[in-house]
Amino acid sequence: MQQDANGSKGTIISIAALSLLALAIVVARNRFGLAQQSTPTPGPQLAEARFKNIQALKGIPADQVIPTMHFISSSLGVECEYCHVRGAFDKDDKEKKKIARKMIRMEFAINKDNFNGHTAVTCNSCHRGAAEPVGIPIIAELEPKPMPGGPNGTGMNPAANIPAGPTADQILDKYVQAVGGADATQKITSRVEKGT
Repeated sequence: MQQDANGSKGTIISIAALSLLALAIVVARNRFGLAQQSTPTPGPQLAEARFKNIQALKGIPADQVIPTMHFISSSLGVECEYCHVRGAFDKDDKEKKKIARKMIRMEFAINKDNFNGHTAVTCNSCHRGAAEPVGIPIIAELEPKPMPGGPNGTGMNPAANIPAGPTADQILDKYVQAVGGADATQKITSRVEKGT
């Protein structure tokens, strides 16, 4: 090959030849079915692939099953054995486990139908740390007693024995004096704070 004044002519031809060769290989692979098959990236392992007898939590990532169980346990204020057989979590021997599955399905349906699938209702929404949720608020049997000295009460007002404190203006004035007075605070042009 001969060189010209601007560089190597052979280098330009070699690059062009390599580019054509690469293009020919790609065309041949596609034409004859030799194209590399794209393999789908595997998603997270699902609950039913790792745990036995998963029913209500099918489709969730396997690494979310135990945290979900802890959440349910805390929401009901119970231990695992409340629903599960110790050492054999896959068994369906306890009625509480069957009830829990129904409740999980109910929560999923409520969230799907009313909250566009977002988790708004959970076990804790009703249970609040109790195994049996309270459906009716506790209503006091007696009317609350009025405070002595109140509008309907008689006797001494307990607030009357508390000495009056300083006003807000008095507190602010005392703060300004503590930091050096009004003139000192007006001289401040910047502030640097450091902390750990």
